[in-house]
Amino acid sequence: AMSTVLLIDDEPDMAMLVRMCLKDVQVTSAANFAEAITAARKERPRAVLLDIALNGDEDGLALLPRLRAEAALAEVPIIGFSVHGSRRQEALEKGLQGFVAKPFKAAALREALRPYLD
Repeated sequence: AMSTVLLIDDEPDMAMLVRMCLKDVQVTSAANFAEAITAARKERPRAVLLDIALNGDEDGLALLPRLRAEAALAEVPIIGFSVHGSRRQEALEKGLQGFVAKPFKAAALREALRPYLD
């Protein structure tokens, strides 16, 4: 079976861009915490791409403990994904396994995920 990556991002075009870059990977997208939990339980992702600046009230890094509290995501590597490159250090300190800045290069995205996929 193809590895699944869960993308938590509220920009509709982002899922399309990520899918184009990760052709051999199944990308499931979620726009918010509730959708992410539902998808994680169903898909059992191998890695998560987390937009750390979701619109509205949800800060991606604030979601981290809630994501980790979910059994399906407790051990899954979570990669930060953001236009806010200045938050890279904060993201890594809070326990993310990696960070990809937007706008992203396909090679950088694949490289960040490669260790966690088949």
